[in-house]
Amino acid sequence: MKIIEEIDKFQDNWNKLVESGQMTIQAIRNLCIPFRDKYKLTDKQTLQIARREVNITQINEWIKGE
Repeated sequence: MKIIEEIDKFQDNWNKLVESGQMTIQAIRNLCIPFRDKYKLTDKQTLQIARREVNITQINEWIKGE
């Protein structure tokens, strides 16, 4: 269940960046790279998760490496 909480927090932090107007390259890197590296995702997958463009089933498959 911890992964769901981490995804939720990650997406909330992404939304805060968007809403605050502070979407700098460095801010995106600071948010996305640790999450990407922890779950061995690609940049594209990480951004799709942040933007809520994929469902939890797809995220689960990526994290499991399927």
